[in-house]
Amino acid sequence: MDRLPAWVEVDLDVMKWNLERVRELLSDEVRILLVVKADAYGHGAVRVARLASECGVHMFGVATLDEGKELREAGIAEPILILSPILKDEMPYAVDYDLAISVSSYTQASVVSKTALGKGTKGRVHVEVDTGMGRAGVLFDRAFDEITAMNKLDGIVLEGIYTHFPASDSDEDFTSAQVEEFSGLVERLSEEGINFEYVHCANSAAIINFPSSYFDMVRPGLVIYGNMPSLNLKGKLDLVPVMSFKTKLVLVKDIEPGMSVSYGRTFVADRRIKMGIIPVGYGHGLSHRLSNKGKVLFRGRRVPIIGRVTMDMTMIDLSGFDRPGIGEEIVIFGRQGDDEITVDDIAGWDGSLNYEILCRISKRVTRVYMTGGKVDSMKTLLGVREGE
Repeated sequence: MDRLPAWVEVDLDVMKWNLERVRELLSDEVRILLVVKADAYGHGAVRVARLASECGVHMFGVATLDEGKELREAGIAEPILILSPILKDEMPYAVDYDLAISVSSYTQASVVSKTALGKGTKGRVHVEVDTGMGRAGVLFDRAFDEITAMNKLDGIVLEGIYTHFPASDSDEDFTSAQVEEFSGLVERLSEEGINFEYVHCANSAAIINFPSSYFDMVRPGLVIYGNMPSLNLKGKLDLVPVMSFKTKLVLVKDIEPGMSVSYGRTFVADRRIKMGIIPVGYGHGLSHRLSNKGKVLFRGRRVPIIGRVTMDMTMIDLSGFDRPGIGEEIVIFGRQGDDEITVDDIAGWDGSLNYEILCRISKRVTRVYMTGGKVDSMKTLLGVREGE
């Protein structure tokens, strides 16, 4: 990594570990749909999917048509489900790329049917049922009638049915009621001869808290990347973060008392400061909300961010260190020496979510994939290359 000013290390061995911890909770009949939307939460969807495929993951979940196309064009052959609604004009491409489409109404299903029939095939659909998420999905009270009508369409295969939990990390009663309603609907449809290859609703938190929600497939996301969806779940599963974010000092300079740092003059030195500059800013995914608030690791110790985080650079206070040198490693999140900054730490400092911390890391930042402690491959702005 000598040539890289900023990079994230994605430890593929650790990801395998996390997958194994989730699989230990499941029976052999329960399959895994790994959520790889938002570029696998910033980790790199193609490389993550390839590893997961080797580990026996059955299906992948994406949010957009293009995310599904990216996986197909990279050679991913496993089933892929688009979890979010797509537009009518996108449906022909979803059919062409053999992507399963989520539908929330008979109207949507009929468009998929018409599209697929026009291509001489059938479109694969998963029906989302809104049992309390209050987002996409056919409303529960209408679900039986709408799904019964969908089943009569000639151009679709009702491959799956699912629901989603808004509070499986925090509201046991509400989530249990959702599971009960959803299970009852699936049973009622089965009595009418409408059966599904995939019945799924367990997200990361539900995998930990609600074994009754497993059905025949679960949808882990954040936990596979080594993070919990809620702080109150910490310690319930032996996970290790897959990603660490690193950079290097590019400049060190003295700031005299009374001098200000960065835009807006929000930091004015009250003493002589040894200031370091790192080539990472909000253009890389380091939030401006960390200005005068966040910390990074230098030589295994936490040091403060001073002044406003800018698009391309961030300033840190290195006072008290003996001759900090250009090229020395800085850890934005991850472990260095005896200390660690987690994505939860950063989320707490900037008032966001650990999901957001991971997803906002931009393509400026090289993804370095590690196996056995060595570089497996890198994904840069210029493409993917093997090894170092």
